[in-house]
Amino acid sequence: MNRKIVLIAVLLVGVLSFVACGEEAEGDANGMYGDGTYNGTAEGYGGELEVEVTIDNDEITGIEVVSHSETEGLGDQAFDDVIDQIIENQSTEDVEAVSGATESSDAVVDAVDNALEEARE
Repeated sequence: MNRKIVLIAVLLVGVLSFVACGEEAEGDANGMYGDGTYNGTAEGYGGELEVEVTIDNDEITGIEVVSHSETEGLGDQAFDDVIDQIIENQSTEDVEAVSGATESSDAVVDAVDNALEEARE
């Protein structure tokens, strides 16, 4: 009986070790990207939005919105705020959307994620 409990405990620890050592979160720039410029697209409030993401030395060094159909003014503010957060954090995780421009904010994050997927080595 005790052998079964010990065996189950050992197996449980082994399984938890595999789960804890899983892949890094998407959008995290830690040794995973090739240098260059990559484009990504996503659907925003007003239609398709395209970004250009520049990677240098495994860091996100620039993000530019190449084309969009978002609301002028509010959409531009969302772009600036979201892009600043992504570059500062080197990640698309935990980006706060701009109030009143949530769809535009989310579209920038999704487009950057799509570009980063292209940049993965």
